[in-house]
Amino acid sequence: MSTSIVVPRWERTATEAFQPPVLLAALLIALPWGANPSAASLWWGVSAALIVCGVPLVVVLLLVRRGVLTDHHVSVKEHRRPVMAGVLVLVLSYLTAAILLQGPIEIVALLVATFLAGLVIAVVSPWWKISGHGMMMGGTIVALTTSWGVVGLLFVPVGLAVCWSRIRLQDHTGPQVISGFIYGLAFLGSIYAWIVT
Repeated sequence: MSTSIVVPRWERTATEAFQPPVLLAALLIALPWGANPSAASLWWGVSAALIVCGVPLVVVLLLVRRGVLTDHHVSVKEHRRPVMAGVLVLVLSYLTAAILLQGPIEIVALLVATFLAGLVIAVVSPWWKISGHGMMMGGTIVALTTSWGVVGLLFVPVGLAVCWSRIRLQDHTGPQVISGFIYGLAFLGSIYAWIVT
């Protein structure tokens, strides 16, 4: 009797590996370190990643385990606003500290862009599930290109693959992903670029 091994589809792997909190955490660490490789930059990046991304992700996972949320991507539209409100409070709190304590400009720029872009997503989400993955892919392309030049364009195929994975998994429609991607390019990414440069 033969047994078949279930191999995870690349779409699910891409969706999980590049989900917004994970990608934002990586950017919060990598961008200030890339601009100024120092212990201070690393401390700011890691602390920002843990507080702004790690804490909400742990809370969401606990809520999923208790049955309050259906999944850690918060797929139910009605659940998105309270979750995003909590995240935005953390973002604003850390952003305030980073400004007052003169943290790295890359972290300030990322958090300002995330806060403003997140406000719009929080307002829209209960009615239309615009893609957070798409937004982060678009914003990340602009942020990496702004900070690292043409090297940042290497992320373009990754961003497009992740956007496609959201459609293939039927977690979003094409218009939701495309709108999120364009929004990330034009709004989140532009805010980051404007502050950093």
